[in-house]
Amino acid sequence: MARRGRSRSRAAATRCSREVDTDPAGEDPTVVIAPGLVTHVRLSDFRPVVSGTHRGKPVSRLERSNEVADSTTSARLLPANLSHISNGTMPAEALGAVVVGLGRAGLGLHIPVLEKIRHDNAAVSPFGAVVGLVDAAEAGIRRAVHRLEYDFGYDPRRLSCATSLADLTGVDPDQTVVHICTPAHDHASALRAATEAGFRRIIVEKPCAANTAEVDEMRRTADRTGASIAVINPYLYSRSVASCKDRIRELGRLPHYLEFEMSKPRITPTLAGRSRPESVMDVELPHQIATALHLTDASQYRVLRAEVRHMHYREMDTEPCQVVPNMGIGVIVLELDQCIAVLVSSLDALTRTRVLKLRFPSTEHIEAFLPVTGDDHTSVIIEYSGHNTDGSTEQQRVAKLPDDMLARCLFDTYSRFIAGSPQLSDLAFNRKVVDVMDKAKTFARIRR
Repeated sequence: MARRGRSRSRAAATRCSREVDTDPAGEDPTVVIAPGLVTHVRLSDFRPVVSGTHRGKPVSRLERSNEVADSTTSARLLPANLSHISNGTMPAEALGAVVVGLGRAGLGLHIPVLEKIRHDNAAVSPFGAVVGLVDAAEAGIRRAVHRLEYDFGYDPRRLSCATSLADLTGVDPDQTVVHICTPAHDHASALRAATEAGFRRIIVEKPCAANTAEVDEMRRTADRTGASIAVINPYLYSRSVASCKDRIRELGRLPHYLEFEMSKPRITPTLAGRSRPESVMDVELPHQIATALHLTDASQYRVLRAEVRHMHYREMDTEPCQVVPNMGIGVIVLELDQCIAVLVSSLDALTRTRVLKLRFPSTEHIEAFLPVTGDDHTSVIIEYSGHNTDGSTEQQRVAKLPDDMLARCLFDTYSRFIAGSPQLSDLAFNRKVVDVMDKAKTFARIRR
């Protein structure tokens, strides 16, 4: 039975070429799946596969019987593997956090990820503890205190809580990072309130503002007070995105075509009105725009096309259809120097999809399948080059990578705050992101 199962898995395995290093001691070879991810396998796990002919003779390559060799690799943070990490020395006491806005982003994402950083990297964690909670609704504060107490072992008496930053007491601004997790149209005023309360290290959720005028106001506030501002852009810290950027550097040219699709069923919160973004362009597309700008480092960008569609939903055919304007599908087509970028986001899709594709003028192209849920911290990247005998593009590399993007993002952001280093995702970069959003919304007639 076991043999039959193994043979089936081998027959169904994806065919791809890999580097095979022979152990000098005569042991089994080692297959290099990706830099930093090396797994030992037996020679019996491979068998020759005919991939074509050369001068009339069959040419074979090795086929791996199991594509998930590194599925047990821990997805914990590895600071040494961060593509952008400051070289500062960690202080005796790490920085605390004040979270402003205790909804999906603040309570559902920032706090759990910060606690994961502290738990998994206790000796080197730049984050110390949550020291303050701010929300206009007292019910939101009670819910956050309850979660911190029962999920993460906090003593509620050590938490400072308030309905505004001006009323927050018992927190040292010099040892604290403020997380602004309110809606985008509140970010400029929240940043101003944080600086007036004496805080100088501030993290802002994406998109950093509702329009470019508010981004300019935030930049003036930062310049006047000397505050260091970072904007959450976890995809800039994806190992698959970093691998794509490395490949662009190796080839020495931009892809002529970039496609990034992010789809998910965001139907229930949209219909319930728990979150009220202006349109589909305010949900996932800021991530996609930032990723495209980061990969291409475009000196010039132009919106060629932008379109949104409404979200339609009904339980049964006999019921009236519920329509939420501008919250269904969003498409943006950009010209980024010599690259055309097509960004697609669907919020009423049946399945979750996060796929990034790069195509180069030659036969080179790359596909990256990024994590789709908060419990999934693994991405897969596939590189293609050349052609098989049947005309299809040949896989040259398949890498399965631990990819906890938000944890890497917050770890690096805190580290840069401690070292006094410039942030990777700063207001200057995010002004471009918001500018593209502004132009796309005008193009799609969301704004007149």
